Amino acid sequence: MSWEEIFKSLVFWGPGAVIAGLMLWIFYKLATNLGMKFIDAQKDQATALGRQAQSMEGLQQAITGFVTKDNSEHREMLVLLKYIAQQQETNRTVCEEHTEHRKESCPYRKTILKITSTEEPVEED
Repeated sequence: MSWEEIFKSLVFWGPGAVIAGLMLWIFYKLATNLGMKFIDAQKDQATALGRQAQSMEGLQQAITGFVTKDNSEHREMLVLLKYIAQQQETNRTVCEEHTEHRKESCPYRKTILKITSTEEPVEED
Protein backbone atom coordinates (compact mmCIF):
# COMPACT_ATOMS: atom_id res chain seq x y z
CA MET A 1 0.00 0.00 0.00
CA SER A 2 1.37 3.39 -0.91
CA TRP A 3 0.92 6.69 0.86
CA GLU A 4 -1.39 7.87 -1.81
CA GLU A 5 -3.80 4.99 -1.22
CA ILE A 6 -3.65 5.60 2.53
CA PHE A 7 -4.57 9.27 2.05
CA LYS A 8 -7.43 8.35 -0.31
CA SER A 9 -8.89 5.95 2.25
CA LEU A 10 -8.52 8.57 5.02
CA VAL A 11 -10.37 11.13 2.90
CA PHE A 12 -13.03 8.54 2.13
CA TRP A 13 -13.61 7.79 5.83
CA GLY A 14 -13.50 11.45 6.75
CA PRO A 15 -11.98 13.45 9.60
CA GLY A 16 -13.62 11.22 12.26
CA ALA A 17 -11.51 8.30 11.10
CA VAL A 18 -8.36 10.41 11.32
CA ILE A 19 -9.26 11.48 14.86
CA ALA A 20 -10.13 7.88 15.81
CA GLY A 21 -6.85 6.65 14.31
CA LEU A 22 -4.93 9.33 16.18
CA MET A 23 -6.69 8.39 19.42
CA LEU A 24 -5.90 4.70 18.87
CA TRP A 25 -2.26 5.53 18.22
CA ILE A 26 -2.05 7.68 21.43
CA PHE A 27 -3.79 4.94 23.41
CA TYR A 28 -1.35 2.37 22.03
CA LYS A 29 1.67 4.51 23.03
CA LEU A 30 0.26 5.12 26.52
CA ALA A 31 -0.56 1.46 27.03
CA THR A 32 2.90 0.42 25.85
CA ASN A 33 4.60 2.97 28.11
CA LEU A 34 2.47 2.12 31.16
CA GLY A 35 2.76 -1.58 30.42
CA MET A 36 6.56 -1.36 30.37
CA LYS A 37 6.52 0.54 33.69
CA PHE A 38 4.19 -2.08 35.17
CA ILE A 39 6.41 -4.92 33.98
CA ASP A 40 9.50 -3.16 35.39
CA ALA A 41 7.71 -2.68 38.71
CA GLN A 42 6.81 -6.37 38.77
CA LYS A 43 10.43 -7.31 38.07
CA ASP A 44 11.63 -5.03 40.88
CA GLN A 45 9.08 -6.55 43.24
CA ALA A 46 10.16 -10.09 42.31
CA THR A 47 13.80 -9.14 42.90
CA ALA A 48 12.92 -7.67 46.31
CA LEU A 49 11.02 -10.82 47.26
CA GLY A 50 14.01 -12.92 46.25
CA ARG A 51 16.32 -10.84 48.44
CA GLN A 52 13.86 -11.09 51.33
CA ALA A 53 13.73 -14.88 50.95
CA GLN A 54 17.53 -15.03 51.05
CA SER A 55 17.65 -12.86 54.17
CA MET A 56 15.00 -15.03 55.83
CA GLU A 57 17.11 -18.09 55.09
CA GLY A 58 20.11 -16.37 56.66
CA LEU A 59 17.94 -15.40 59.64
CA GLN A 60 16.81 -18.99 60.04
CA GLN A 61 20.42 -20.18 60.08
CA ALA A 62 21.34 -17.49 62.60
CA ILE A 63 18.47 -18.43 64.92
CA THR A 64 19.31 -22.12 64.63
CA GLY A 65 22.94 -21.36 65.49
CA PHE A 66 21.90 -19.20 68.45
CA VAL A 67 19.57 -21.86 69.84
CA THR A 68 22.17 -24.58 69.38
CA LYS A 69 24.81 -22.44 71.05
CA ASP A 70 22.41 -21.62 73.89
CA ASN A 71 21.63 -25.32 74.40
CA SER A 72 25.31 -26.26 74.50
CA GLU A 73 26.02 -23.47 77.01
CA HIS A 74 23.07 -24.66 79.09
CA ARG A 75 24.46 -28.21 79.10
CA GLU A 76 27.88 -26.89 80.11
CA MET A 77 26.31 -24.95 82.97
CA LEU A 78 24.47 -28.03 84.19
CA VAL A 79 27.66 -30.09 84.14
CA LEU A 80 29.52 -27.37 86.04
CA LEU A 81 26.72 -27.08 88.60
CA LYS A 82 26.82 -30.84 89.18
CA TYR A 83 30.59 -30.67 89.60
CA ILE A 84 30.29 -27.77 92.06
CA ALA A 85 27.65 -29.68 94.05
CA GLN A 86 29.96 -32.71 94.22
CA GLN A 87 32.85 -30.54 95.37
CA GLN A 88 30.69 -28.93 98.05
CA GLU A 89 29.64 -32.35 99.32
CA THR A 90 33.28 -33.45 99.40
CA ASN A 91 34.27 -30.28 101.27
CA ARG A 92 31.41 -30.74 103.72
CA THR A 93 32.52 -34.32 104.41
CA VAL A 94 36.14 -33.28 104.93
CA CYS A 95 35.05 -30.43 107.19
CA GLU A 96 32.90 -32.77 109.29
CA GLU A 97 35.74 -35.28 109.58
CA HIS A 98 38.13 -32.53 110.62
CA THR A 99 35.67 -31.21 113.20
CA GLU A 100 35.13 -34.69 114.64
CA HIS A 101 38.87 -35.31 114.77
CA ARG A 102 39.39 -31.95 116.49
CA LYS A 103 36.75 -32.75 119.08
CA GLU A 104 38.26 -36.15 119.80
CA SER A 105 41.90 -35.20 120.12
CA CYS A 106 42.88 -31.74 121.13
CA PRO A 107 45.68 -31.82 123.79
CA TYR A 108 45.95 -28.10 124.40
CA ARG A 109 42.35 -27.61 125.55
CA LYS A 110 41.69 -27.26 129.24
CA THR A 111 38.18 -28.53 128.92
CA ILE A 112 37.74 -32.19 128.20
CA LEU A 113 34.52 -33.02 126.57
CA LYS A 114 32.89 -36.23 127.53
CA ILE A 115 30.09 -37.51 125.51
CA THR A 116 27.29 -38.65 127.72
CA SER A 117 23.96 -40.11 126.87
CA THR A 118 22.53 -36.60 126.59
CA GLU A 119 25.58 -35.55 124.59
CA GLU A 120 26.17 -32.47 126.73
CA PRO A 121 29.77 -31.47 127.43
CA VAL A 122 31.04 -31.85 130.99
CA GLU A 123 33.98 -29.81 132.24
CA GLU A 124 36.67 -31.32 134.42
CA ASP A 125 39.30 -29.33 136.28
